[in-house]
Amino acid sequence: MAGCRGKHQRAVVQNEEPVDTTPRMASVLKMSDAAATDQLLHGFYGVEGGAWRWTAGKFTVALRPPLASAQRGATLTFAFSIPAVVIQKLHDLTLTASVGNTKLKSETYAKAGSETFSADVPPELLGQDKLVVDFTLDKSLPPSPADQRELGVIAVSVGLQGK
Repeated sequence: MAGCRGKHQRAVVQNEEPVDTTPRMASVLKMSDAAATDQLLHGFYGVEGGAWRWTAGKFTVALRPPLASAQRGATLTFAFSIPAVVIQKLHDLTLTASVGNTKLKSETYAKAGSETFSADVPPELLGQDKLVVDFTLDKSLPPSPADQRELGVIAVSVGLQGK
């Protein structure tokens, strides 16, 4: 076998550009994921049952727009549950999603159980690195002696999917 057996100096190559160590913003968040906390901007409480979080009456999330969504648009999806106690006390509630001054959609719910809210997000709202979505419930449970938090719905996941 032929080969070079001479002594050579090793060259060390270093990247002169700074390495970005910040975590990349996600397009879809599961409430059980500890990494999601930085994108849950307002109105979310801590993880419960290892899988979900209560929301307040108003809550805000930041999401990364999917690739090519600035040309084709995206679909916002929010998976949540309405506990029976909320329906018993409030009878129904209306959930509204908006981005800045643009209302995406409102939907009214009158029964307890699992729900999925979805709304179209037009391409012109998706041109930035992040999309801040505000959710508002028209009613929520006020703080009580048993629980000092304002309670809205039980959030499971929220995200954007490209069209």
